[in-house]
Amino acid sequence: MWDVAEELKAMLVFAEHRYYGESLPFGDNSFKDSRHLNFLTSEQALADFAELIKHLKRTIPGAENQPVIAIGGSYGGMLAAWFRMKYPHMVVGALAASAPIWQFEDLVPCGVFMKIVTTDFRKSGPHCSESIHRSWDAINRLSNTGS
Repeated sequence: MWDVAEELKAMLVFAEHRYYGESLPFGDNSFKDSRHLNFLTSEQALADFAELIKHLKRTIPGAENQPVIAIGGSYGGMLAAWFRMKYPHMVVGALAASAPIWQFEDLVPCGVFMKIVTTDFRKSGPHCSESIHRSWDAINRLSNTGS
């Protein structure tokens, strides 16, 4: 995307998902009250991105009539695809890289994604997948402690 954007004189914008990084809708209290977490949804994120695009088109000279393409990977890829479906009037296309778009109940068995990931790790080097598998015990043990 970097090379293509430069070649096409396109602007790349990386939007931060609410509740991640500095985008805390309720400041330091964003995680203290479960009612605040009602706004931590993919639908809310899509609405945020729609507002951001409108704002950029309104405030950046020459941007008003320029086409927009949503791009993302993994969960971001899901958001890109969903954005194109929900707001087709705002983006001319979406690139959903590594997005598990078929990972829905009754379409694909739940464990298929993890089998694919494990296969990738096995191909990356000897004992890689086994090392990752062994790390889960340590992660679970640490996550169960108070600290």
